[in-house]
Amino acid sequence: MTVQPRGSPRPGDPGEDTSLRVREALAGDAASTDWVVTRYTPLLLTQARYRLKGALRRLYDPQDLVSEVWVRALPRLAGLDARGGRYSLALLAYLSTLLRNRAKDLLSRHIAGKPVQLEAADATDADIFRGLREETSGVVTRAVRQEDKSNILQCLDGLPAEDRELIVLRGIEQIRNRDVATILGEKPNTVAVRYKRALHRLRDLLPGSIFEEFSDSGEEDAAAGD
Repeated sequence: MTVQPRGSPRPGDPGEDTSLRVREALAGDAASTDWVVTRYTPLLLTQARYRLKGALRRLYDPQDLVSEVWVRALPRLAGLDARGGRYSLALLAYLSTLLRNRAKDLLSRHIAGKPVQLEAADATDADIFRGLREETSGVVTRAVRQEDKSNILQCLDGLPAEDRELIVLRGIEQIRNRDVATILGEKPNTVAVRYKRALHRLRDLLPGSIFEEFSDSGEEDAAAGD
């Protein structure tokens, strides 16, 4: 009997197809790259809306931030390492860390009185898109601009704000449960129960979606770069 490495995709595993697609994207397959961009963009938009608050939201468009993250990330995908045989959550950790760090940078610059200009997500001929093939830059633009029609984004927007915050922190950014509890000023067990309930609600609404790949355990490693 063949024993698979712990955490590696199994037949019928919800993360198997995503990991396969990410591997193909890492190898330069155009169709898989486009599939990956479309699959992850709703999560990144939800994270960007969460991270760009108050004055930052008036200065920066979440869509432009997500577009910038993709353009920074796509040329570097070849260096991505799998986690326990999976690429799906490893890619999400990488993307969400890029976005979170960029949002922190924008906040620091705003506080210092030195705001910067993000490239518009529909500026397909802008410098920010140089180095990407034309088809991929177009996919990034379409995925970001059309995500208001995404079932995933609509379901996330339909959650209570406090549950959506948990999905961002625990699911998308993959911050440890006890650290999220500290951020929110709640007991770790309370956070774990609330997160699991919100995640299961999303899974019920969107069976077979990327939410099937999210961990619903109490603890896991924090996202890279935390």
